[in-house]
Amino acid sequence: MNPRLLASVWVFGLIFVVARAADDFWRANDATRITRAGEWRWSSHRYAAEPALISVEEGASLELSFEGRSLVLYLDTLTPPNNYGPPELGALDVFVDGAKVSTVRPREAAGEVTIVRASGPQMHRVKLIHRTDAGGVGVRIRGFRAVEEVSGDLAFVVNAERQDALVDVRAVVSRKGQVIRDVLVRNRLTGACRLAGLPPGTGYTLELRAAGWRTFRAEGVVVPAGAEGTLPPVFLSRERDVPQDAFTFPILGGPAVRLPGETFRARFEGNRSVIQSVTLVRRQGPAVISRRAGFTEDKAAAFYYHREGTVSIPADLSAGSYDLEVELVGEKGTEILRSPRSVAVVERFPKDPVFMAWGHLDTWGQYQAEYVERLADVANLLAPDMVLVANEANPAYAAGALYRLEMPFVINFGNHRGPEPGPWFGDPVGAVDFGPSFAVINFGRAWDRGVADVDALLASRSRIRNKILNAYEANAPVEALLDRHGVTLLHYAHGPGPVVATIGATPTIRVGKSNSESFRVIRFKDGRPSSYTYRGHATAPWPFPRGGRAPVGVTYSPANDGTQRRVTARFHNDLEESFPEARAVFVLPAGSYRAEGGRVESAVASDDGRYAVVTVRFDLAAKSAGTVVVSP
Repeated sequence: MNPRLLASVWVFGLIFVVARAADDFWRANDATRITRAGEWRWSSHRYAAEPALISVEEGASLELSFEGRSLVLYLDTLTPPNNYGPPELGALDVFVDGAKVSTVRPREAAGEVTIVRASGPQMHRVKLIHRTDAGGVGVRIRGFRAVEEVSGDLAFVVNAERQDALVDVRAVVSRKGQVIRDVLVRNRLTGACRLAGLPPGTGYTLELRAAGWRTFRAEGVVVPAGAEGTLPPVFLSRERDVPQDAFTFPILGGPAVRLPGETFRARFEGNRSVIQSVTLVRRQGPAVISRRAGFTEDKAAAFYYHREGTVSIPADLSAGSYDLEVELVGEKGTEILRSPRSVAVVERFPKDPVFMAWGHLDTWGQYQAEYVERLADVANLLAPDMVLVANEANPAYAAGALYRLEMPFVINFGNHRGPEPGPWFGDPVGAVDFGPSFAVINFGRAWDRGVADVDALLASRSRIRNKILNAYEANAPVEALLDRHGVTLLHYAHGPGPVVATIGATPTIRVGKSNSESFRVIRFKDGRPSSYTYRGHATAPWPFPRGGRAPVGVTYSPANDGTQRRVTARFHNDLEESFPEARAVFVLPAGSYRAEGGRVESAVASDDGRYAVVTVRFDLAAKSAGTVVVSP
């Protein structure tokens, strides 16, 4: 093997797998290599993958020398469309060895730009000067990379369904199973992407991933030597969204929670179509578990496009999160309306519920959504009864990340929101009932906008012992709302005052965000919140740094994909708290199985008889690591 192997370097949360070991990446604030003139500042968008050097001053410049065949400029083109400042509207004049060679406009450029490409390794002096342009001012520079060997670029444009919500995507370039680049790309204004300074060659694979959109994959990609290759434009389709108004309820983030054999109401489009079937479908990897459900229409509730009725859950349906599918036959033929993760079937209603909660994570793009995905994986392992999410930003990425949750959740959007969340999560005010155990009222508005609808939802649940509010602001009207309805818990993620407080006459426990790199586990006992801080601290949440590994986690080996009859789940718990009844789910070939290190809670056969979905419960002790093994 060539001794000059590809090397990977971790740079502010992004993986740069550089073209050769001799390549150098310099952050733009590297004062030993880069000379600044004018006003520059080192800053970052909230919870962004990496910072940038920013200037809005006419004539501000950066100057550096490098030796190599090419120099790549790394811009930051990912200004989110929600309260983070304007996009970069200025220009950069590029001078090489004293001569102007180009002008780069960040508002149209890809995040990576090769500004020098020479026939051989040479020493060059490069100067960049920020200019006021017709569009305005501003530039954000992440850094530079000097490439010693011959290299090439790949350029392409990414657009998408729900274009208004797409900010960035993760691009993964590999060849013969070896990852060459793994980075965030895309200019939000133009869709332009470029992967610069790649080793030339054939047989590359390009994957583009964005939470909530279908992954794009291209095989046999060619990187030219000493030039740029242009790929056809890419269009990403949304993966599991419900068409606008297809379902009014139940929906993602507003599920029906029921026991087997119970009923729930559903409202959906198709007033002029024939209902062929109503089906509840659970998908666990390659395994599909489904049952036909009964449907009794309430014709008096129909209006314009919509119809409504009662869905009957089969008594033999196993516990899990299900999609609701309605097959319709109309003038345009057969269609299936699907409301993903909208029905949660539980074996019992808990006397004292357990919640996992987080908020104000500023999920405005792919990097932030990947953190939410990791939180969802933690939730699936800890297996709370419900997840409370408060004050999110971009509903398209949030929906994509939260599809993987295997329990009910509610979510609201607040002061840093991007696109309006209605098309993904419906009305901003709603309720999720957990039988007689508890009800969660989700309130996605500021409290001064009026509380008549949330007041009515609480009043209609007067007999329910535990009434819980998931809001984004802290300042709920105490006497007029919390005390009148006996609200036991208020979860929120924005606003002044103590993060954890006991308020009102009920009293209500108010629990909020301490920071955006953590979560909470909220436990009830005897009908009251009993624990909601880490290690019994007055306010502390459970820590989960964005750049570190999850504090609790599980991995499966060999692949947990239905091909192996013996699978080991290796778990870890770095926290100083234990989590009884943690959950691991195995997908195995059809058969009977036993568990070592835990107890089998359920084993369910897939529709086609090829798979068994085995759920195992085990004790996740504090500061521990171990295994659960499932085998015949």
